[in-house]
Amino acid sequence: MDARISTWSGLLAAWSEFARAAGALPKDGNLGLLRRSVPAIIGLQALTHALEHLDCLPPDEYCAGQDRAALTIRTLRSELESIWRDDAMPAVLLELIGDAESVLLQSRSAGYEFVPERDPYLMPVRSMELSEWRARRAFVGLLLAAPAAKRVRAGLPVLFVMATSGKPLAREDLLDLGSLIPGCLWGRVKAMRQVYETADPRGLRQVASAPGRTDLGTELLVGLAPESLSTARHKPFEVLLPRGAGNGASNAHGSL
Repeated sequence: MDARISTWSGLLAAWSEFARAAGALPKDGNLGLLRRSVPAIIGLQALTHALEHLDCLPPDEYCAGQDRAALTIRTLRSELESIWRDDAMPAVLLELIGDAESVLLQSRSAGYEFVPERDPYLMPVRSMELSEWRARRAFVGLLLAAPAAKRVRAGLPVLFVMATSGKPLAREDLLDLGSLIPGCLWGRVKAMRQVYETADPRGLRQVASAPGRTDLGTELLVGLAPESLSTARHKPFEVLLPRGAGNGASNAHGSL
């Protein structure tokens, strides 16, 4: 199916055409197995598309949608495995299963970045204010930020926040958090980008990439553990890093 088809009506038209074409396939041999696989193929395509729009669900239905999607993927995988049990499943079918699983995994790591417009940006907020925001909003999830008074390049995140299972946050929560770090734009992202800093002959260089890339330098975004406000005031930060993000790095031009 054409990967460029992105609208639901476009997918329905493509599925209908695919189903009509499949009806002409022989009932025996590998082509017969492919014919029997059509309902699962359509189901996986529909599920993958639906997961890409999971943010359209109310936040209290987000996790339930993920659970239903995981169950559907397991069911369709088992259906295909039973059809192809005596033969090697075609790579294209394995790819369809992998695509659905990948989009589901991305939905669990989605969050929000706060990125400064000014260059360089001096991080204005301390851990105590972030702890107070967490308590005020009863937030349970991942919260990482650059240390107070740290200079960060424009275009690189100074803060990343992710609710449980990646579900969307209320706009009021994001606006309240944004008021603590004026001069930043915030937006929904599929995965966290860590910021790394290293020294070169011209000064300090900063780059954004997936968490865990310590070969790129010192990690700047530090995690505030989900503990009580009073405890957070007296204990050092705990580093919390999501895994599974891409490995691509993005540079911030210039040096600090």
